[in-house]
Amino acid sequence: MWMLTTFGFFSIVEKPEDRAAGRLTIRARVKGDLETLKAEYLPASGPVNESSSTDYRYRLQASKADVAAALVKIALSIDYTNFKSAVAARQGHKREAVYHAVWDALYVLRKPEKPPTAAAPLPRSRANSFGGVLVNERGLVLLREPINHFGGYAWTFAKGKLDPVDDKPEACALREVKEETGYDGVVVEKLPGSYRGGTGVTEFFLMRPVGAPSSFDHKETSQLVWVTFAEALERIEESTNALGRERDKAILRDAKLAAERLGLV
Repeated sequence: MWMLTTFGFFSIVEKPEDRAAGRLTIRARVKGDLETLKAEYLPASGPVNESSSTDYRYRLQASKADVAAALVKIALSIDYTNFKSAVAARQGHKREAVYHAVWDALYVLRKPEKPPTAAAPLPRSRANSFGGVLVNERGLVLLREPINHFGGYAWTFAKGKLDPVDDKPEACALREVKEETGYDGVVVEKLPGSYRGGTGVTEFFLMRPVGAPSSFDHKETSQLVWVTFAEALERIEESTNALGRERDKAILRDAKLAAERLGLV
């Protein structure tokens, strides 16, 4: 099996000579990865051996029981909410980028699915709230983490209800973005259609941030993060609200298409 961790990438197999001995061979392309695994989780394993004639240059052998115990320890040590961010913190952004490429390549395994009807564009007249998707000069998109993942949202976009008396859609969206993220924004264009969530129908505007952010409403937002569109999709997938998750994925998709067309990414 392949194993991607915050401290290394490994391929674990049972070679013919391993079977009778009840052991496994653990291979790596980076010596430091294997040395860390041995030092922190497999101290009783054999030495790290090197061979320039194999696709995995470094390898060691350990009993199946020790490998099983190591896997348990690795699982119990997980204390992060985003794997690639944890990789970047421990091994740097170059390794994070490599793992992201693997994640991106494996995304094609996902079976095509028909989005729920709730996530499909709806008539403009049905919208009762408005929000914004901020994309900065680096082509990164802003996500906010609601307090206590309110409503089942791990990461989402700023939005809020329209005041039917004296509010306009763009003004409502800009106000909500300011309150929930601290950023002033300028509208680039409206995203097509409307999107239904659990509490109504929302329309969104693609925006650019203007100036430095001020303090945001900490009663609504826990933290903010600027991420690539690919990582934004991964974070949105963490939401447990299925309807809202599909809505946010549709919003992200439309924002990405618009940003690419306008040369913002």
